[in-house]
Amino acid sequence: MGKSRDNLTGKSYGLFSAIYSRIFYRIKSIYNRGNSFSETKKAIQLVGDSKIGIHHKTLLNLKNSKIIVNNGSLKVGIDFGYFDGGIYDSAKDRCKIFMINSTLEIHGNVSLYPGVLIYAINAHIIIRNNTKINGGVEIVSLKKIDIGEDCLFAEGIILRDNDGHKFGTSGNMGSELENKEIIIGNHCWIGQRAMVLKGVTLADNVIVGAGAVVAGSFPSNVAVAGIPAKVIKENVSWSA
Repeated sequence: MGKSRDNLTGKSYGLFSAIYSRIFYRIKSIYNRGNSFSETKKAIQLVGDSKIGIHHKTLLNLKNSKIIVNNGSLKVGIDFGYFDGGIYDSAKDRCKIFMINSTLEIHGNVSLYPGVLIYAINAHIIIRNNTKINGGVEIVSLKKIDIGEDCLFAEGIILRDNDGHKFGTSGNMGSELENKEIIIGNHCWIGQRAMVLKGVTLADNVIVGAGAVVAGSFPSNVAVAGIPAKVIKENVSWSA
């Protein structure tokens, strides 16, 4: 009888534990969502007649950070991002914005299509009017990335103003990461899966070819391509 009671007690306790765990998880989940929403709401600043639209599946983690929209609109993970005949879908390709002690500053109307990743720590990212950033683009900043007006970023581009890891010659390893800001001028077109590395400045109206690795700076009205990228054509123009 005692053995039977022990078994029953064990089963009863197991069932209670499972129910309690589910209830606790649900309450914690609702609390975290509410807290996250509250913190996110505080972190967003709309200046002038500004609007922001964030798809509900977007992953936002803003720690001591802010998103500022100046006299325009920011769309995050909304609509479709087109690339090479394919589509990033807002229902399954989430935008991810993870920032610590950082600012994302928007001037005018900017679109971050589904699948965009922004990762910033102690950084300042500026994106200006009428710039469209397609799916799969990764913006990784530990210092500053400034993107001009009327730019078009194709799918899968990576912008990184840092190396990600410390490195150096034998016996001369630096104590800190080397971070150098990236500046991209107005009306620049960055091709599919190109990489723009730390310290790069692109003047206005620069075209970067697909798959290029841009490690140096370039003047206005040129097309660059290759690894590392070099000027392949001058006096260029383009339109979307």
